[in-house]
Amino acid sequence: MSPRTPEQFEEMRESRRKQIMDAGLELFASEGYGHCSISQLASFAGISKGLMYNYFDSKEALLMAIIEEGMGEIMDYFDPDHDGVLTTEELAGLVRKIFSSIRENRHFWILYMNIVLQPRVKEFLDGEPFGSVMEKFGPMMMNYFTERNFKDPALEMLTFSALIEGCGILMVYAYPGMEMPDDLLQKYEERVIGMFTRKPNE
Repeated sequence: MSPRTPEQFEEMRESRRKQIMDAGLELFASEGYGHCSISQLASFAGISKGLMYNYFDSKEALLMAIIEEGMGEIMDYFDPDHDGVLTTEELAGLVRKIFSSIRENRHFWILYMNIVLQPRVKEFLDGEPFGSVMEKFGPMMMNYFTERNFKDPALEMLTFSALIEGCGILMVYAYPGMEMPDDLLQKYEERVIGMFTRKPNE
């Protein structure tokens, strides 16, 4: 058997890291972040405690990696051309990508939202990385609603965020007793887009 190349080692390491993060996501959501130990996480991921520490030096580090991955996916949907300006087409694309991700990766987002809503998790994060998201993209959204002559841009930004985040929270509390049908999510998606891409006097 020929020795593995550096690229193969990196692929193996990334695969193992993803395995641990997926296990952490599921265990944090089902058992509660505050009740999980590194030993439990390692066992659930099917690895030794020592190997676990090769990837994450604490459960806090694992939690942050999970949260940052989820937030990073959403952040990638904003400003795809990196010009600092949010257009009508980009806002519509943002909404469609978020809801497409929710429909296609429903299990991930249910677990993710379940973790984020836990008091111990909110206390640990203390504004990060959510604060950095709003610091970066909040002004872009304010400019979007201001330039389109909405009467109260701050109110529109709050409503826009609440409609998207609220849908995610509803999914958490409704599941597994009830799953939102894909066609209903698509209708909701178009409703949200219609509310914020039209001009106020239309």
